[in-house]
Amino acid sequence: MPRKIRAIIVDDEARLRRGVERLVLSNEEEWEVAGSFSSGDECLTAIQEEEIPFDLLITDVKMPGMDGLTLIKRLKELSAFHAMVISGFDDFQFLQTAIREGASDYMIKPIDRDDFKSQLRKIKEKIHAEWNDSLRLEEIESKASQFTHVKQTQMLSEVTWKQDIDLSLLEWTKDFPNGEYVLMYVGLDNLLSKSKAFEKDDWNAWTFAIENMYEEMRGNLVRSSIHTWRWKGEDLSFWLLLHAQEGKGDLSIDEGGLQFADELRLNIKRYTPFTCSIAVSRKINDLALLPSLKDELLTYIQFRLLYGGNRIFSSEAINQLKMNKKGMDSKEAEHQINRIIYSLDSRNPEKTKNEIMGFLNRIQSLSSPEEIEHSLHLLGIQIINYMIKNNQGRAEFPLMKEVFGLTKKMVNLIELRNEVYEWVKKVLAIMEQKSETQSADPIEVAKRWIRDHLDQNITIQKIASEVYLNPTYFCEYFKSQTGETVLDYVTRIRMEKARMLLVSSNFKIYAISEMVGYTDTKYFTKLFKKQYGETPSKYKESILFEQH
Repeated sequence: MPRKIRAIIVDDEARLRRGVERLVLSNEEEWEVAGSFSSGDECLTAIQEEEIPFDLLITDVKMPGMDGLTLIKRLKELSAFHAMVISGFDDFQFLQTAIREGASDYMIKPIDRDDFKSQLRKIKEKIHAEWNDSLRLEEIESKASQFTHVKQTQMLSEVTWKQDIDLSLLEWTKDFPNGEYVLMYVGLDNLLSKSKAFEKDDWNAWTFAIENMYEEMRGNLVRSSIHTWRWKGEDLSFWLLLHAQEGKGDLSIDEGGLQFADELRLNIKRYTPFTCSIAVSRKINDLALLPSLKDELLTYIQFRLLYGGNRIFSSEAINQLKMNKKGMDSKEAEHQINRIIYSLDSRNPEKTKNEIMGFLNRIQSLSSPEEIEHSLHLLGIQIINYMIKNNQGRAEFPLMKEVFGLTKKMVNLIELRNEVYEWVKKVLAIMEQKSETQSADPIEVAKRWIRDHLDQNITIQKIASEVYLNPTYFCEYFKSQTGETVLDYVTRIRMEKARMLLVSSNFKIYAISEMVGYTDTKYFTKLFKKQYGETPSKYKESILFEQH
């Protein structure tokens, strides 16, 4: 049953006002009087201060102070409603003005009871029709929103399982709402040992329980104006993308994200047999950074090998853990790693290599695979940390992933020792290259590399690696220096080259598309039209026409 229709009555004559009130209430049970006022000023003030909801305004025209027509005009600025005006004068000009100001009907005093009931029925039908239209529109918008959300989630899922996604394939990120984003990776701890304790049906039940837990918690985020997308990772892991309009909501996106992550971690431990580790990115505004964030979070999550699970891993949390780690490692291994770090400051590659060899000889004598893995991870962390500190906050996350994965791939100590040595040589070569190119303008180097590789797979990671910058830092720096995102720059330069090839060559459209990095000709045509207002073929025709 629909809610009652709410009417507000305004008349300076108390007797007439009460009479209209009785007429409304005696008409049908579907009506109620939401307010009764003796003047337009009183009515306007009450509605503004008390935010009284109403559907129909019944008002006298001539009243002391604000008249009925002015009241209608002022209230229309605040909300939508129907209006019925009552006058003691049968004046055509009043009627015209009342209709112009949005009145649904105009009645002459004294009010005829039957006419009044008839008009209320007509207004009721209009209001119910509007409510039905509004409900249908809400249903349509809800279904459209659900479809969009599902499609967006599919695109996000591709980012986390595909490798080396060309920037041209990230144009869809521009269709997401503007604002701030935080990416999370949720991974259950000790899955290998837990898998032996549960049957398949048990896993399905726990998966269902975790999904329900997330859905219940998501409501708290929505109430804080933070919205989410969720999709599956490997095994029972999953990804979350959180979004908030900049500066809106009760919590900032990074504060709200960390609170949500910690609550989710505690709930999984409380209501399931598992613990989980959650990697949390810092906030970003450009979703083209998602492939880089994905790699960073997968690196963060590996720190549980050193520090244990059931934790939140962010860049700040990892730095804090490293500071608190003193005294927990083998003194001898830590001493040798420190000697390696000191040798890096000497800028003497031979000295560093000798220290590395001493460390590698040491780990061969360790008593367990866990100790070997622990020592290698500590070496990797210290070296990468050294690179970060000496390059103004720029990180080498792919290198971190590489060294963390070595113990998983190698089958004997000799092979492991050789691979670690090769990894260190790679690090030293990168550091040497950095010192040689430190004076070069990273923006110009990046732009030149992009122009030279337009026909190839271009990713933010590849561009950033050319200037030895962390991808997230590079993107922010690029936009602050150029005024456009890396994605927009790559797309613009590709379109400019395509336009030049259209004008100056006889290549087919599909060939030009491939020459500027697009294997999908339809997609290329769509972007070209967005840039120049015409499809490539029509653009070429118009140029040829102008030349003749």
